[in-house]
Amino acid sequence: MEKTRLFVDMDGTLAVFKPTKKLEDLYEPGYFRDLEPYTEVVSAIRSLIKENEYIDVYILSAYLSDSEFALEEKNAWLDKYLPEVDTDHRVFCHCGTDKKEAVPGGVLSTDRLLDDYTKNLKDWAPPGIGIKLINGINDTHKSWRGDRISRFQPPEDIVTCITSSIEISYRGFDESMSEFDPDPEIDDEMDL
Repeated sequence: MEKTRLFVDMDGTLAVFKPTKKLEDLYEPGYFRDLEPYTEVVSAIRSLIKENEYIDVYILSAYLSDSEFALEEKNAWLDKYLPEVDTDHRVFCHCGTDKKEAVPGGVLSTDRLLDDYTKNLKDWAPPGIGIKLINGINDTHKSWRGDRISRFQPPEDIVTCITSSIEISYRGFDESMSEFDPDPEIDDEMDL
């Protein structure tokens, strides 16, 4: 099996996103560096990195490009909680842009995005596949129809959900491809 790239959001997925009373709070020193981790999710991602050689884990996070602290603090947070993710596997994009645009080489059909924000997941697919992280404050409208994982699950269950999503997709793809062997004479007449 070729490696699957798993892109993991930070705010609201790996870290507790603290609500603020005013937008300016997001620009204060320490805001992003001091976010509390979702320990179950962080542990699960750490386990995926160490124990699954067929999953290549990346961080994919938006940051406030006009903040003098945001990018540096996000990297400091990762250095503290997920040092296993090296700088080559940290992808940052400007807040408000489509995350797909920041992905090295573009999004592949085998790429996964673990994110708490439905808009990001819908923008990701197709060609990639999204996995929604339920964090206790999102999913109020239940608008995401794809795979879901709760941050309240034990780390090993989060790992199982992610790896199952990847394996099911590969099995489904492999099985459908093995059954589909079009006759080259009539292939161009198929209505796809």
